[in-house]
Amino acid sequence: MAEGINMDSVLPFASEVDEEEISLRDDGVLTSLCLICASLVHVVSPERDGSVNTAIHQTFNLASHLKGNSSILLETYLRHQGSPFTDKDFHIQGLNYDGVPVAAISFLEWRILSDLDRLDKNYKAYSIISEFLQLVWDDQFELNPTKDGLLNMLKYTQMQVQGLVNNLTIIISALRAPPSPVTDPLTLELVKTNTFEKKVRGYVVCSTYKQWIDRTVRDFNLLVKKYPL
Repeated sequence: MAEGINMDSVLPFASEVDEEEISLRDDGVLTSLCLICASLVHVVSPERDGSVNTAIHQTFNLASHLKGNSSILLETYLRHQGSPFTDKDFHIQGLNYDGVPVAAISFLEWRILSDLDRLDKNYKAYSIISEFLQLVWDDQFELNPTKDGLLNMLKYTQMQVQGLVNNLTIIISALRAPPSPVTDPLTLELVKTNTFEKKVRGYVVCSTYKQWIDRTVRDFNLLVKKYPL
């Protein structure tokens, strides 16, 4: 059965602590972290919890938690990329990257989505974002191999996103509709590129992830009202 993230056990990013202070250079410590992360995972089961309503509320809580962490991830990522990413007021409005799902949607289009369409769009987006987060980790391991705080944050975020995907899968299945198939967007041609484009790609992925989390919180804020406990 698919697994989700238990919100009672999730450890938020410590924004007041510099990420270098939590670097994990020792293999034993890294192994311990993996065991801790594994302990954060549990099964979100509508049958066990009583109804799909419970799973929807749990996923809303998870998305709300991830919203704050998404801002910390983006800020941390930019801090390690050098100029122009570290320049004051750096921002590229509307920058996209091939294969990364766009979160922007008009209010009317968003409002008239059916529950299943709303859930399915989230499922497809995070399935793809999870793959791109792995690619960003690979890029940063090459470009910033000593920045353990950033690398750990990217890895932890991917785990959280996969938990979100698993929860969405369970909810969609409980509503009697299988999730839509997702085409793998990453090809060898797309993966191989120069250093600057790797940094841009990582920025787009982290920024888009933040936008999607904002949208997911809005989506589930609507759904929890339609599926009360």
